[in-house]
Amino acid sequence: MKRQIITILVAVFFASTSVAQNIDVRRIEGEIAFGLASGISALEMDDCDWGPRLTGELRYNIKSLPIDVGLQISASNFYRSVDEIQNDRLKFNSCSLMAVADYNFRRGTNFSFFAGAGLGYAYGGTTEPQWDAGHNWGGYATGEEANRIGFAPRVGIELWNHLRLTATYTIFEKYNNNLAISLGVVFGGGRKK
Repeated sequence: MKRQIITILVAVFFASTSVAQNIDVRRIEGEIAFGLASGISALEMDDCDWGPRLTGELRYNIKSLPIDVGLQISASNFYRSVDEIQNDRLKFNSCSLMAVADYNFRRGTNFSFFAGAGLGYAYGGTTEPQWDAGHNWGGYATGEEANRIGFAPRVGIELWNHLRLTATYTIFEKYNNNLAISLGVVFGGGRKK
């Protein structure tokens, strides 16, 4: 009996979303987004601070489904620090190139929610300030680098078909995994006139 109820609920959900999703939108859209990224956990250090994130994305809206697919490139920086050592923060750099896909709820309306993910190449590295014996700054040293396959689940809201607020968690290497919150401007897309 449980299985039948779950099957009926799932069928009703998909039927209701497919009826509500019958708005025709332009096929191609691009997005440029700016935001903040953080490592969430300080790991062995005392503090984790936010840093900048920049993202560019090109998407294709599938006509018969409320789904878009595309390609995303992003770059993020965030910081971790140790309280005992002032002005000595580690900067964690990451960038990625991922194939992305989103399921859009109420696509084409003024307030459209989406949930999706990205999968692709991710790079991460660490830089730290170097000081000499007299405590004079001597530049930055780059630590171990990570080149891996990354996964990035995300959720967000698209407002008036041209602004996207997105939360993304990029997972590829313990020290460089990061949460990003970004605001993007969308070009193209939206309802067909």
